Amino acid sequence: MIGGGDVTKELLNSVNLKQHEIIIVEKDQNKCAEIGEKYDVLVINKDATDVSIYTKDIDMTALDAILALTDKDEVNVFVLTIAKLYNVPFRLARVKSNNIAELIMKLDLGVPITIPSIVSNMIKNFLDSLKEAKFITELGNMKLYWMTLTSADKAIGRRLDELGLPDDVKILLVFDGNSIRTLSSEEILNNGYQLLLMSEHTDIEEIIRLLKG
Repeated sequence: MIGGGDVTKELLNSVNLKQHEIIIVEKDQNKCAEIGEKYDVLVINKDATDVSIYTKDIDMTALDAILALTDKDEVNVFVLTIAKLYNVPFRLARVKSNNIAELIMKLDLGVPITIPSIVSNMIKNFLDSLKEAKFITELGNMKLYWMTLTSADKAIGRRLDELGLPDDVKILLVFDGNSIRTLSSEEILNNGYQLLLMSEHTDIEEIIRLLKG
């Protein structure tokens, strides 16, 4: 992971460090000290544009993935370029510019994650599914929908097993603003939950009535 900012720390909190050997490259000495104290990872205190990192400090041929997570697009493109030269199998960069993202894809440097676009699309998905379920696709006889719950909805404050949903209606996943996960039958539904629903026979209007009232 190149860069020791908030995204890197969130990843370190969620990744099983016993299953992955992780190296962090960060130029800020204080961030290096903080990461080194909290996580069982190797920390290299150097600027990501220092070529010696890739020729001496790290065995690039042994890497499965490289994640360029600094807040500078040009640095992240540089890192992906080096990683491609060493044939690192998976290469990902956090970028701000859509033009840079397009360049990364055209040059086959790796996977660009465009933060502003992701955030705006996530917000749009919330807004598009506030009052009506947003149809996604069909899988055989099954239809998939996104639906966003608001504080005024009937389902808020209730458990999944209290909703009386028909047997053919399943809530596959919930996005709570922080993570996408499965929803247990005992969990209380909260304002802002975005639900991925699957239905075979039940009309979507009936599902909306049961969840939103």
